[in-house]
Amino acid sequence: MFTPPVQKMINFAYIKNRTLFFVFNHPIGKQEFDNNIQSIKSALKFHMPLECEECGAPLFDEIKAFVTHTPKKNIQEYKEIKHVYQERSSGNFEINVHDEKLNSLIRSIQEIIKKANKNES
Repeated sequence: MFTPPVQKMINFAYIKNRTLFFVFNHPIGKQEFDNNIQSIKSALKFHMPLECEECGAPLFDEIKAFVTHTPKKNIQEYKEIKHVYQERSSGNFEINVHDEKLNSLIRSIQEIIKKANKNES
């Protein structure tokens, strides 16, 4: 129902006293929610969650949102992700720079690239 940026701003949702609450971590998310609340309500009328269908009646009558400033707690454990960078340059390129300092810097970068390619082989 929400765009990906707005989804990231939702901390969690809960039902209390027949009211569905959305808790946002940023005021922009709540503002976007408020702008689309009627379409959210109509979508929920047409596509009732399974938990509500089993009861025979909706679990909530009202939908509200508020912003919290407490840090978001991550339930999922973080897995260590290793990003492997593959150098796409071979290091074989011309250096047409007349400034000595800049030329020296580019040559040192070129040597780093060539060394990285040798280590990958």
